[in-house]
Amino acid sequence: MSVDDRTLMAAGNNADWYAVMFRAHGLEHERMSFAFVGRDRPPPFYSNLTVLRPGHANGIVRLVAELAKAHGGKVGLKDSFCELDLEGNGFQTRFEASWIWREASARQMPDGWRVVKDAGDLSAWENAWKSAGSPADRRIFPASLLDHPDVRFYVLKDAGKIVSGCIANRSGDCIGLSNVFSTSEQDGYFSEAADAASAFDESLPVVGYESGSDLELAKVAGFETVGDLRVLYSEAVLL
Repeated sequence: MSVDDRTLMAAGNNADWYAVMFRAHGLEHERMSFAFVGRDRPPPFYSNLTVLRPGHANGIVRLVAELAKAHGGKVGLKDSFCELDLEGNGFQTRFEASWIWREASARQMPDGWRVVKDAGDLSAWENAWKSAGSPADRRIFPASLLDHPDVRFYVLKDAGKIVSGCIANRSGDCIGLSNVFSTSEQDGYFSEAADAASAFDESLPVVGYESGSDLELAKVAGFETVGDLRVLYSEAVLL
């Protein structure tokens, strides 16, 4: 199948972020040419396996079988190119989204936004992110992430209260924008988050994936869609 090179770049950046997260949690993982594989059970909201290149269905099925055996049949899979037919094997679509891309451009850090610098602020950031619609029963973002040179947590406060935030992760060829949130749904928060990510390295394009209303906000912020993905999950893989 023909795939936009920008989609491959976005999928690769997403795998770079997965590798950062798995290392931060001390979880075993493997980066292959066509997939990122989390050998240990992933953190909440993360998949066991992320496809990086199309055209490797047989290899993906083999990996899924290994993961299912290791995790009692429970497997999450990011089908980055919507090419896999696994519904007959116990998988259901958890959500669908589109890869997004914005060209590199010089952007100023938006007024009031700043980089999270210490563990206390990161904890407050995560609590605000959870309250904005991503609840989890444990901490997901260890403070060690603040020391990673290619990761930044951004936050916007109003009267001392967090109102918006996002994460940016830098690869060699792009900046990934993720976990964009607002606790108040104020106008322009997605555009401001994207500009904060651009300020990380203005020589690189910004990528990510979004769906629903956030996808529309991304388009307003100057992003274009470059491909589709879906996240699948099975409680009992049938292979």
